[in-house]
Amino acid sequence: MNDAQILTLVDRFERCLLAKTEFRHRDHLAVAVAYLYASDFAAAVDRMRSSLRRFAAHHGVSSLYHETLTRFWLYQAEQRLDRNACLSESVQKVQREVGDKNVVFLYYSKQVLDSAAARERWVEPELKP
Repeated sequence: MNDAQILTLVDRFERCLLAKTEFRHRDHLAVAVAYLYASDFAAAVDRMRSSLRRFAAHHGVSSLYHETLTRFWLYQAEQRLDRNACLSESVQKVQREVGDKNVVFLYYSKQVLDSAAARERWVEPELKP
């Protein structure tokens, strides 16, 4: 994806113009990078939280929102972000390095991620810092 395609993805996601099956892990990462480019980490988390909740509600799956996963993936993107590169280069780097959604299981057990606490608030990784 080039920069224009990424920004179009962000716009379509925020306006709930994507089917829920069209918004996959790699798309989440692209949106995360775009949000991080536009603001600091805390503001990017707030924007992602709001956008994901709106998207989930629009598709009738409000219970899917997960605070720990949201913050985890934004943190992974933040750690790999190169603000001196163009948006598309940073997105490609993040997708290449953490594009496998199973990376999260290096840090968390399934039991912790399935907990109500992890869905509702940030829970520190228990397997790897």
